[in-house]
Amino acid sequence: MTLHIVWQPTADAESHTVGVPVFGVELALTLRGSVIIDASWQIEAPAAEKTLPDLALQVRQYLLDPDNSHLQLELLTQGSKFSNRVWNALSTIPVGVTLTYAELAKRLDSAPRAVAAGCRRNPYAGIIPCHRVVASNGIGGFMGQTDGKFVQLKSRLLDYESRLCRTKS
Repeated sequence: MTLHIVWQPTADAESHTVGVPVFGVELALTLRGSVIIDASWQIEAPAAEKTLPDLALQVRQYLLDPDNSHLQLELLTQGSKFSNRVWNALSTIPVGVTLTYAELAKRLDSAPRAVAAGCRRNPYAGIIPCHRVVASNGIGGFMGQTDGKFVQLKSRLLDYESRLCRTKS
């Protein structure tokens, strides 16, 4: 897996959103020029997709086969210093591996609730894998929800990545 993030301090262009259909849902990439300013999951069924731009195709390929994809993205720098530490740590968790909020907090010399808050504030949930962090007593929340469709999506993402790892070993 190669995901290389180039953090950009500004993004000066008109915003537009590209829907990336994957896993029966849609990853909505909001861009300003080539800089992604948001990558959020949309639960509604994806619309019939026309031709996807190259960036959307690359993101989709990365999500479907992260171990055999190289993806370099420009993301807008956002959030607090601590949130950025959490997001950088999230991006180092390998496909098929989960950590608890407490384990990630220990790595960051922080508290589990602070890490959970950093995960909840992740504007790039479709790219920076906050779904790989779980509660010590279960799956935990996802995208600000503790139950419902987003938590179901988190479970599906983890199951998919687990199957990917099993088929490669």
